[in-house]
Amino acid sequence: MLRRLLTTLVPLIRTSKYSDVELPFGREVAELKIATAASIGSPNLEAKQQPMWEDLTRLASVRPRTAILQAWQQVEATLTRVARNRHVEAAPAVWQMSMVLGAVMLNQEKISAPQYELLSKLRQLVNEATHAPVDTINPDDAVQFVGLALRMASSLDSES
Repeated sequence: MLRRLLTTLVPLIRTSKYSDVELPFGREVAELKIATAASIGSPNLEAKQQPMWEDLTRLASVRPRTAILQAWQQVEATLTRVARNRHVEAAPAVWQMSMVLGAVMLNQEKISAPQYELLSKLRQLVNEATHAPVDTINPDDAVQFVGLALRMASSLDSES
């Protein structure tokens, strides 16, 4: 009975502490999920993303950080592909820096402000996950991140 109560409280935790490192990852993912639905809607995953979703959610149960990084790589790849398809003009070095490329796309009105904001927040979460101590990222939080990242990629693709 107590376990059920605790599992409902876990998403409400603002930070967790492991040694001297505090991890706000879970709470931030939950907040971002709500904000995403309000700002860019809830685009459905494309059929081509469904196998990726399944693979990454399985991976998240055993290697949450790896699942997060692979989901982010999908966002970066989609961002680059969409930028090329939309004929974004940028210096050659910009194509290797996803956040700079996103800013260029925002300035050229190739993506919306909510899309750029979500991109920025996802990148911050990736940084937190990358620097978090081993085994401190909850697999359920990683699955939520994967869903957000793949919806972000769908959002970018849907406007191509």
